Amino acid sequence: MKNVFERLVGLFTLFLIGLLALAACGASDSDKAAERYVQGTVYTAAGQWQNAIKEFDESIRLNPEAADAHNNRGAVYAELDQFQKAIGDYDEAIRIEPDLSNAYYNRAIAYGDLGGFGKAIEDYTATLRLDASNADAYFNRGYIRYQLGQYKLAASDFGDAIILVPNDVEAYLNRGLAYRNDGQYDLAVVDFDHLLALNPKDAAAYVERGITYDAMGLPDWAIEDFTQAISVDPTSGLAYANRALVLAFAGAVEEARADAERAIELGVDRETLITTLELNIRHE
Repeated sequence: MKNVFERLVGLFTLFLIGLLALAACGASDSDKAAERYVQGTVYTAAGQWQNAIKEFDESIRLNPEAADAHNNRGAVYAELDQFQKAIGDYDEAIRIEPDLSNAYYNRAIAYGDLGGFGKAIEDYTATLRLDASNADAYFNRGYIRYQLGQYKLAASDFGDAIILVPNDVEAYLNRGLAYRNDGQYDLAVVDFDHLLALNPKDAAAYVERGITYDAMGLPDWAIEDFTQAISVDPTSGLAYANRALVLAFAGAVEEARADAERAIELGVDRETLITTLELNIRHE
């Protein structure tokens, strides 16, 4: 899933001007909190997670009602895979600022990482209610729905992501997969076609379109796509494996076994592939 930091780095010129002013006179707790918050974002941008947490801790001590400090400390905890702590901070950020869309988005990611898919979907939905321009929220919600087998809803979410980012390759690929799993093969092919128009050397798109053609009962077209994938990327084990299975089903046993051996050399699981291959051969 796609993940981004929110409000972590930006407007440094204005902050630094303010910090120069603080050096010239006594600073309030709120001013000191802002200073520590800025330093926390600097450490975050540098990947110095523990130092960032210390600065956000102090910022929150000085100003406990600062939603952004809680939100950003939560994002750092998430980077450290401390998802429960992250969620606690996002909860606080949302309590303080109920319309802070980034906090819902970040919490959705944390819930997803913990396997709380229902809560993640709820938070992505809340994110989009507050900010309908968040393409990543559509994509991530679609990804979770795909994992849950909700293919129509997933395809709709990927479609909304594409509207916002018209040439999002990942969104087209995943929407194509969702369409295929929903049995909408023609729509899946359209998405894979679009990917190949964007990049004629996209081996994965050839493989996925080939699998779709095979599901449509078009083995010759499938073999052609797998062959094209191998031409573009000779190390594509999936292309060799899928071509082997289609060839075996068509009765081209020796060619199928040669492709299977090459797929195994390239890292495809031997037991699974050979078992499926033999089933296809026996079918013929």
